[in-house]
Amino acid sequence: MTTDRPALVPATRRGLFTADADDRLRPGTPDRPWELWLTDPNVLVPKPDLATALMAAAEHNAIAADCAALQPVNHAVVLHHGYVWTRTAAARSTAGIAVPSLCWTAKCSVCGDLVEDEYIPHHASPEDAANDAVGREWHELPDGRLVCDSADDAHDDARAQALPQDDTPEQPDENQLPLL
Repeated sequence: MTTDRPALVPATRRGLFTADADDRLRPGTPDRPWELWLTDPNVLVPKPDLATALMAAAEHNAIAADCAALQPVNHAVVLHHGYVWTRTAAARSTAGIAVPSLCWTAKCSVCGDLVEDEYIPHHASPEDAANDAVGREWHELPDGRLVCDSADDAHDDARAQALPQDDTPEQPDENQLPLL
């Protein structure tokens, strides 16, 4: 039996992404410009161009990540002339480098719901998230916990803690007639 593709070998971390051609693994077909390598079944899927290969890899990897508990680890890797494709420069001259950052959103301490409308807002600090929630009719308890606007006994009891409590008993107004 003859095949037009080279034998596939499992990739190791060393050599797969290096720039030096002598040190790189070549899991794909040298004469195909773009391929998708599905690592677990060791399958090569030809693609017409880079954009199609990247979109297919993204879709495959998202599905594989969602099903990770049900199957062994399986990745889709874009290959260029058999080698793992790596970008040597930014996609656009105006493209910056993404820097991960921590962001915050408000969560109800009673039911766990998040502040949301069309999207879940993210803020630079916990204080900003709490201020946004309070601005959306949520209540902040004296201990800093937040309570959403749901109407049930648990939420109503929690909101009662947020309202100012007057410790002095109410004095009757001398102009008010007593109720009989």
